[in-house]
Formats: sequence, C-alpha cells, structure tokens
Amino acid sequence: MNLRTDSSIAVVLPSPIGDSLIGLVLVNNLLRNGYRPVVFGWVAEQLADWLPHVTVAQPGAWQGAFDTVIELLPTGYASALSRSGKTLCLATLPEYRGSKHMVDRIVEVATKVFGLRDVTRANGLVVPAGVVKGRFANRVVIHPTGSHPEKMWGRAKFLSLARGLTYRHWQPSFLVAPAEFGAWGDISSEGCEVNALPRLGEVATWIAESSWFIGNDSGLGHLASCIGVPTLSLFMRRGLARSWRPGWGPGAVVLPLSVLPFGALRERMWQRLLTVRRVMAAFQMLHDKHARSQHHYVAADFADAKTRQAERIGMLPGAQSRRL
Repeated sequence: MNLRTDSSIAVVLPSPIGDSLIGLVLVNNLLRNGYRPVVFGWVAEQLADWLPHVTVAQPGAWQGAFDTVIELLPTGYASALSRSGKTLCLATLPEYRGSKHMVDRIVEVATKVFGLRDVTRANGLVVPAGVVKGRFANRVVIHPTGSHPEKMWGRAKFLSLARGLTYRHWQPSFLVAPAEFGAWGDISSEGCEVNALPRLGEVATWIAESSWFIGNDSGLGHLASCIGVPTLSLFMRRGLARSWRPGWGPGAVVLPLSVLPFGALRERMWQRLLTVRRVMAAFQMLHDKHARSQHHYVAADFADAKTRQAERIGMLPGAQSRRL
C-alpha cells in the first residue's frame, strides 16, 4: 500500500493499554518516514506528555477528515474519520497473524504493507522532564490485576510474594486501578502499600520512578517495559508469552511448572502450578542479570571517561494510597 507523505492519515488505537502501546510502534515508524499521522485513543490522550512528537486528537472534530484511516482492531468510530468511510484494519492482514511477537508483527506491517524503510521496534514513548527514572531504587511495583481474570495470579500468592520481597529489603508497592481499590485497599492492614492513580500518565510516572515491575500478563507490564523498567511477567502458557510478553526493555517471563499433560488442564490450574518460590527465584535471576549488565555499562563508561578527562568539564494529586 503506497502512502503519500502529503496525505492525511489517522491511526485509531484500540482500548486495551498493551494493544495501544504496540500500535504506537506503527505511529512511530510513520513519523520516522516523513508521515504526520493524527492519533486517536484514550491511551495516547493520557500519555500525551510522554509522546512529544505525536499529534493526539479526539474524534469529534475530525469527522471525514482523513484520506487513510488505520485501526489495529475494529472500533466503533474509525470509519467516521475517513472521507471514504473505509478503514484499513491491521487485524485482517496476514502480516498481523501468526506466532511472531506482536511488536514484530507491527514491524512487518510497516515494512511489507506500507513499504517503510527506516523501521524500529520502539514506540516513541519518552520519559518527560521532571520524572526521575529509577528514583526509588528498592521500590518494586506489583500489579496484581488485569482485564482478564483467567490471566490473574492469586491474591494470596501476591501478598506472600510481597512479604518475601519485604524480608529481602525491597519495597513492594501494589498498583491497581481506581475501580479496584475497594477490593485491594484492605491489604494495607497487612502492612502492604497499595495505590490507585486516576490517570495513565500518573501510573507511568509511578512505574518510571520505581526500579522493578512484577505483574500479570496485562497492559501495565507493556508500559513498564517500554519505559525501560525491568519487568517480570507472569504468564499462564508459553505460546501466549511468545506473542505477548513485554517486548522493549529488560525483562523476563515466569511460567507455571509444566507437569500436566493437557493444555486445557494446565490453563485451568496454572495459578496453582506457579508457586511464590518460583516467582521469587525468577525475580532474583532478573535482578542479577540486570545488575551484571548495568555493571558492564558503568565499567565501560568509566573506562571511556578516563581516556577523555579533558572533555569532561512521593504521592500524586488525586491518588488513593494506604500503608500502615
């Protein structure tokens, strides 16, 4: 499909956070190749400060304004943005299907469908000025929920994990949606910190200023990954992790023990088969691997600096939080 750089292009992102962050990979590649798409979707709206090069708009004022409208998944309003009433839905393309990682599918769409030459896996998210990345060296964000209950590890196991992290001198910080705070706020009575932030930009800030992220297969794991926070993701099965694991920054996936012969039975039992000890061990391995890589970078920077010495001259508004 040939796109003219002077044509008007809209990219309509789907509602799920992870899908939107993956869809932004296409937006970033369009920008890198001279196009100026206008982006629609609540995720882009609430992360506008993190997307300084992206034009984000609301659909009401853009009816029938675009030559080409691209949507990842079918939406209820994308066709109204198109002059022809037609859209290009990426989910219908063969390049979007298969077993590849979702980010790699978008890259393939960018190269094979749109013929873009300067292509990256990055989605263009930039940490804003004023957000101090890794400010809290011991804070581990725990995201115990998600949009699909069958993908969520057990509450008691998350609490046990938090106790284990505290014992090892980490600072676990539970992060839930405002609508979930009523169901999770009571864990403060067990000594756990739990927060619910009203906007996605504030969630991104909380994650960025932490140093680690542990969570279910959910959109916030993708957000942590594209910010660059080391991310441990809990998945029910390997095939799902192959396509949907957070695919940007340092991270790892932890899976349940594969001791049952049937896939359907493993899916029903995965929460039981994934033990706290297994998750804790995976986190320790991720920590050690990341520490080694950081030591390597610091050592390299220090060595380079020695050869070039002459050249060297808390809570957010509207948040809910509990901690005893």
